[in-house]
Amino acid sequence: MDELLVNREDALATISLNDPGRRNALTVSMLDGLESALKALANDPGVQAVLLRGEGSFFCAGFDLGAIVDEPMTLQDLVARLGRVTMRMRSLPAPVILAAKGAAIAGGCALLTGADIVVLGDETKVGYPVHALGISPAVTIPTLSQAAGDGPARAMLMDGRLRTGREVLETGLGADLVSEKSVDEEAGALARHVASLPPVAVKATKRWLNELDGSNDPSRWTQPVEGSAPLAGSGEAVDLLGRFWKRKSSS
Repeated sequence: MDELLVNREDALATISLNDPGRRNALTVSMLDGLESALKALANDPGVQAVLLRGEGSFFCAGFDLGAIVDEPMTLQDLVARLGRVTMRMRSLPAPVILAAKGAAIAGGCALLTGADIVVLGDETKVGYPVHALGISPAVTIPTLSQAAGDGPARAMLMDGRLRTGREVLETGLGADLVSEKSVDEEAGALARHVASLPPVAVKATKRWLNELDGSNDPSRWTQPVEGSAPLAGSGEAVDLLGRFWKRKSSS
C-alpha cells in the first residue's frame, strides 16, 4: 500500500496521507514521500493550490512511535524530516489548504501549522502531548507562533493538553470550523476555489507574506530541529517511550 497518494485535478493537487489503520502515523518513508511530492509540485507552474488531507477518519496522529521504540535514533530522523516538510509547505509557491479531521496531534499538528489555510473539524483533537514521552515539540515553533501568536503558542507547546478544533480556531490556527463529517468536502471546495483564483496575484501574496513573517529565513527552521536533536535517543525518551508502548501493547 502506498503511504502517500498524489492526485491532480486541473490546477489543484491533492496529497493524501494513506495509512488510515494507524491514523496516518508519520514514518520516515512517508515524510520522504511528502517532501518529494512538495518539491515536485513547487516546480510545476500549473499547480495553483494544494490540498493536504488524510485517508480515513483522522488527518494524522503524529510520529510512528513503534518505530522509535525499536530504534530510538529514528526520532531524530523524523524530527529533521518534519522540519523540512513544514518548510517546503510554507515555501511552496501555491497555497496549501489542510483538512484537519479527527486528530492533528504532535507531528500532525506541526503539519497543520505549516499550511496556509486550515479547515478544522469542530471536535478534531489538536495539540502536542509529547513531553510525557520525553519528546520536545520545538520543531513546530516557527509556524505555530506565526499562526497562533506567541502567547497561545507557548501555552500549547508547554501544557501538552489536547484541544478541540473549536477551541484552537480562536487562536488563529484555523480559517473555518465545520462538522467532522464535512471536513474533507469543505476543505476540497475551498481548495478548488483558491485554485481558480488568478494565480499570479495569489502566489505573489503568499511570497510577500513569507517575506514579512520570516518564513524565507532558513535559520527559523533549522535551529529548532537542531535544538531537538540532543533529545533523540536520550535515556529519558527511551525509557518513557518504552513504558508507554508496553502499556499500549498490553491494552
